[in-house]
Amino acid sequence: MKKLLFLIILTACDKPKPDWPTPKPIEPVYIPTSEDSARTGGPYMWIHPMGQYPEMIYENLHRQPALKIEDWLSAPVPLADFGRILKAGQEMEMVAFGGGLTAGVMNGGITRESQQTNYTNLLAHQMGIKNFAMPLFEREHYNGTGYYVYRNTEDGYPQWDRVVNNTISVLPGKPATMPKYQGKISNYGLYWGGTEWYVPGWGCENCALTTLLASRFEGHVPTDLPYNFIVIEEFFDRWMHGIRTTSQIGGFDESFNGSIMNSGRITDYSINYVLHGKKGVIFTVPRYQDLPYMNWYPMKKFQTVSITFDRNGVADGAVNSAKPFSLIPTAKLYNIYKRSKSGVFTANLPDIEVIDAQERHQSDPALYYNQKIRDYAAEKDLAVVDLFDLYQRIHQGGYKTDDGVLVDGTAYGNFFSSDGIYPTPLGQAIISNEVIKALNKHYGSKIPLIDIAGFAKAIEPKK
Repeated sequence: MKKLLFLIILTACDKPKPDWPTPKPIEPVYIPTSEDSARTGGPYMWIHPMGQYPEMIYENLHRQPALKIEDWLSAPVPLADFGRILKAGQEMEMVAFGGGLTAGVMNGGITRESQQTNYTNLLAHQMGIKNFAMPLFEREHYNGTGYYVYRNTEDGYPQWDRVVNNTISVLPGKPATMPKYQGKISNYGLYWGGTEWYVPGWGCENCALTTLLASRFEGHVPTDLPYNFIVIEEFFDRWMHGIRTTSQIGGFDESFNGSIMNSGRITDYSINYVLHGKKGVIFTVPRYQDLPYMNWYPMKKFQTVSITFDRNGVADGAVNSAKPFSLIPTAKLYNIYKRSKSGVFTANLPDIEVIDAQERHQSDPALYYNQKIRDYAAEKDLAVVDLFDLYQRIHQGGYKTDDGVLVDGTAYGNFFSSDGIYPTPLGQAIISNEVIKALNKHYGSKIPLIDIAGFAKAIEPKK
């Protein structure tokens, strides 16, 4: 009886503690299709960081699938040695959790092609895993949520067109839902989501977009799968959400180190819930400064920069332009930037759109979080994929893959897609190779790397 009482008390004290900022309730937009979403400012537009600004989105386009990814995925690969990942006689059963990177966000949307070229799907193919199942959009809905492409502009500053044909339906209701996916699911990636969405009773009923995307997975319980290997890409979307929605960034904010400031370690209930002592891989968090999204409007072209930031309608702060700072891309910033032609940039902006030197420091994942991720990985025997280091090297320029492919991390380069945040198919393949290297190093496995040059050539449409 005493043991039972102790167990009840322990369970009550160990309830999950959300480490995301509490979102404001958003009234869902009820629309019949995501083509209408793209045309009317519906929820899918919010996947793209500039989708909330209609003046930045111009023509509606119709596009057909272009990549030959299914041919590449059907090609045989050398037999992989999984080292100490598996016990004798075990068959590999991999499951993945994460945010937009793991879900396959690309060009500000999720499509059948972006799911197929997602790093987890490429990884499963390279490892020879036959039972890894992506929740692919059906062939007739190959453009999924719709997506965005850069326009050709005379000034070179980003603008976008949106692709709206052959998109998936949105079913009306409160809340709105997507048609349920039928079949096995091994990838549980969600834009602005992660493992906490799959802990019973720990959803986010007010997160309209993510709830809509998660509705497609209804009825699927990942912990029912007999998985023995787990991919965890948990923190990046949270970090970017904090960058875009936090007025005064501080080290104790939940998006930026807050969840580990009191304990001194990562104590993520949801990760522990799905991990259950399995082998796997976990990712560090890249700096936002290394993304094209934060470099669409560089200040270095101006000789004089004068920026005040407006708190509660009063301009009571000023950016010290002699120190590093960042500005959140918005339609207002685009218009001011485009008009500033005399070598002088002058603006008064909302505080939420200005990240000064102190806030840059406080929001740097190298400050606390990435080391805590490595500590957690060491404790749980997980391999670590250092996206922080990879994105930094790509941003610095001159980065080449192991087989000599030059990687361009700028806005119109070959690593990042047109949302400036999530990778292209080539970028996803490079990340897949980083996972393989981490596994081979940590677990003594021998998994062959993707031939990046061959991959790019194989999936490109014939000219």
